[in-house]
Amino acid sequence: MKLSKGSASAFACSSVPAWILSLAPALLAQEILQNPERFWRQESDYAGSRSCEPCHAEIYRRQAASNHAASLRSWREVPQLLPRLPFEVIDRSSGANLRLHTNETGSLELIATRGSDVARFTPDWAFGSGAKGITLVGQAGGAFVESRLSWYASLVGFDFTTGATKYSPVNAAESLGRKLTLQEAGECFECHTTGYNRQKQAPTGEEMGIRCERCHGPGLEHGRAAKGGSAAAAKIFHPGKLGAFAQAQMCGVCHGNPPEDNNLDAINFIERTPHTARFPSQRLVLSRCFNESPQGLKCTTCHDPHGNVSANRAGFDKSCLVCHGAGAACPVGRVNCASCHMPVERVMQRSQFTDHWIRVVRARAN
Repeated sequence: MKLSKGSASAFACSSVPAWILSLAPALLAQEILQNPERFWRQESDYAGSRSCEPCHAEIYRRQAASNHAASLRSWREVPQLLPRLPFEVIDRSSGANLRLHTNETGSLELIATRGSDVARFTPDWAFGSGAKGITLVGQAGGAFVESRLSWYASLVGFDFTTGATKYSPVNAAESLGRKLTLQEAGECFECHTTGYNRQKQAPTGEEMGIRCERCHGPGLEHGRAAKGGSAAAAKIFHPGKLGAFAQAQMCGVCHGNPPEDNNLDAINFIERTPHTARFPSQRLVLSRCFNESPQGLKCTTCHDPHGNVSANRAGFDKSCLVCHGAGAACPVGRVNCASCHMPVERVMQRSQFTDHWIRVVRARAN
């Protein structure tokens, strides 16, 4: 189902909470029209994920252990890092020696040395769950800095951050990493946190990671009503009830905003650019399975939003066979559908992604 465009502007209001403003405009318009009383709330209406545990213990347990929940942490909470420290490498583009280690105070520190020119910074945050990689971010000289070094699961160790080698540092300070504008830093934090407020500059505590209220909205009122036995307790946002395209839009805020079916330029770009396989929401909507399935193929048709993606690719077959079970089965096989029709692509040097454009994938010419 495609949503109307342009109608969200009529609802622009400075009192709309930040989590709503981060949603795709068309989704914002639809949800405000359906549930207007929910959106004019203050940031103080976030209750924190722990408040969900008493009533939703099993879901809370799974979500708290998920990669989403670990999408942003203090570096001290990342067990993968310390066993690979110290790490040292020569940056050929700048000639600097980079050393990542824990210093005498126990802080993580990156040192860049070019002759007598030495610069240091101490990362504060670890972006990424570690399923593919972890990028360190800190502050230096009053600016946010994305470390030139990242940890990769495929290496079980460190290498240059993806995209970092596109820049050639001219001094030791630039060799530490790429400075982020406030806009860039805000976009990073918003996709890795819950209830993030840009005016605070940096998240803390339960804001870090994708937790319950990042997808369900502020839960303070919901929790109070539930404790009081009120029917109003049902007034919490349920992304699972969205239509297929609206749900892809919501997930696409961080996983690639999908194009409308009349946006031919965007569709053409996504189709001809292999690197867009990194963004599942964008690629999914290109699929005939998405556009022609009777009930709508949603993100949640195959994925448990409270857990991690299953490593058993054959386990997704049951979703395929709902439509392709009788008389329309693949002529090649009836198992491991995703292995052929959703191939894993290496679109970054150190990371692979499953292509969510479901189709008959032709062999590439050599």
